[in-house]
Amino acid sequence: MIAGGVRRWLSLWRFVAVLLIATAQGGCVHGRGTVVGRITPWHFRFKTVVPVDANEAQPDGWRAVCIHARLTDGDSGATDICKFEVGLPIRNTQQREVSLEVAQHVAAYIANEAADQVLSMAQRGEMIAILCRRFKVEYQQRLWESVAGSRVSECQTRGIETVYFDIPARSRTNE
Repeated sequence: MIAGGVRRWLSLWRFVAVLLIATAQGGCVHGRGTVVGRITPWHFRFKTVVPVDANEAQPDGWRAVCIHARLTDGDSGATDICKFEVGLPIRNTQQREVSLEVAQHVAAYIANEAADQVLSMAQRGEMIAILCRRFKVEYQQRLWESVAGSRVSECQTRGIETVYFDIPARSRTNE
């Protein structure tokens, strides 16, 4: 029993180490065919909105963050803000406990994968709002596969932090 727990803990830390290496770059995502930069785990400043009930052994708890990320078409220079909420369970049946650190690293890694997939296949002149919608659909699917019960949606949960990715402070008041 103890050896199994240690093996699970070590494999979890190996997974986190791989994610740390994969997401250690900072920057922004730019348009058609080329994806520049990476969102980092530290952009995912999750807030616990439903605490775990210590008496429950079932899936429980919820954390979320709202992200506003600038997308820029590299050809035209057109830019738009892609807004989305990322929510993950704190405890689920598949992974059991999902620590804050693991949630942040998984959310960032999967966001970068989804952005690479969608933006690298964008066609010249394609509307950024359409690419944002495609990104959110792709991100939702991939995140759910990694952490069962997770969700990518419109920013709607009251009291969570809004984190800005590649948006200058002077531009945030115009949103």
